[in-house]
Amino acid sequence: MRETMLTERRQQLLQYIIDEYVGTAQPVGSGALVEKYHLPLSSATIRSEMAKLEEEGFIGQPHTSAGRVPTVRGYRYYVEALMQEHIVPDDLKQTIRHQFHQAALELEEWARLAAAVMASSLHNAAVVTTPHSLQPRLRLMEIVGVHDSLALLVVVLQEARVLQQTLTLERPLSQEELTSIARKLNDLLAAKSAAEIRRAGPKLDEVEAPFVDAAADLIESAEGHDTEPSYLEGLRDLLSQPEFTDGGRQLEILEAFDDRHISQAIPIRDGEDRPERARPGEVTILIGDEHPVDAMRICSVISTSYVGPSGLHGTLSVVGPTRMHYPRAVSMVRYMSALMEELLGVYFA
Repeated sequence: MRETMLTERRQQLLQYIIDEYVGTAQPVGSGALVEKYHLPLSSATIRSEMAKLEEEGFIGQPHTSAGRVPTVRGYRYYVEALMQEHIVPDDLKQTIRHQFHQAALELEEWARLAAAVMASSLHNAAVVTTPHSLQPRLRLMEIVGVHDSLALLVVVLQEARVLQQTLTLERPLSQEELTSIARKLNDLLAAKSAAEIRRAGPKLDEVEAPFVDAAADLIESAEGHDTEPSYLEGLRDLLSQPEFTDGGRQLEILEAFDDRHISQAIPIRDGEDRPERARPGEVTILIGDEHPVDAMRICSVISTSYVGPSGLHGTLSVVGPTRMHYPRAVSMVRYMSALMEELLGVYFA
């Protein structure tokens, strides 16, 4: 998407300006660049080159007497042409893995922990969706006797979601009989979708068939829903950044991250008229004015997806000011995606 190629000197200056602004949140002047980076150029030459960068829209001057700050176009050029991705340190990887192995084997807990890890590591907000599937499949079912004529059917999906329904029995069944039915149905139907379960129905006797029909109904009720719980962490860190000290901006961000609007704040969704879901390992970056939501145009959103067995998938995102440390954020998002896929493959294959 880069319609302009910068000279090597201007590329270097743009990188210095972004590095300084990310670290200080203060406009960057030519003198500061010469002094810090020991540039073999006069301040006048640097000012001239900065003026060219400004003419081309890569940097701007917030005040007449101030230095320059990167623009959205400058950040976009940086992430596409200049950025060198960081490597997550081995000691941090080890700490993160230890936290996950200490956590319960619950997908909701993994999503919450992933968001907390990214938020604390990057000092920005993080949003992670629970792994889910557009076509849920049966992991196991249990049948528990409630009364002589009632039984509770518990259906566990491969994504660990639990569904349940109370059924009226045609005749009383003991718990031993119910457990035997559940064992047989698990052997026959495990890993099948609702449609596949229905096709197995005619092969079963009249006692087993109602449980199969009810299980298929429950699984169908979970189909097609691509909105799973999102876990948000680090909002306080985000709002403590200098860009958000204005109370009005804080309120706008809080509104954008409300449960009703969070899917718009993190627009990585399916649908022909929406941004495509990032492919595994592919990181998408929305910078400032590129975001479709007005309140979010002071932010950048770095996202990727993760995919596990049986179509389980989710998204991980980091949200910070446009003045965020992009290399560090991209490497952390990519690492967490790989870790989530690895864990899903081990425990939910």
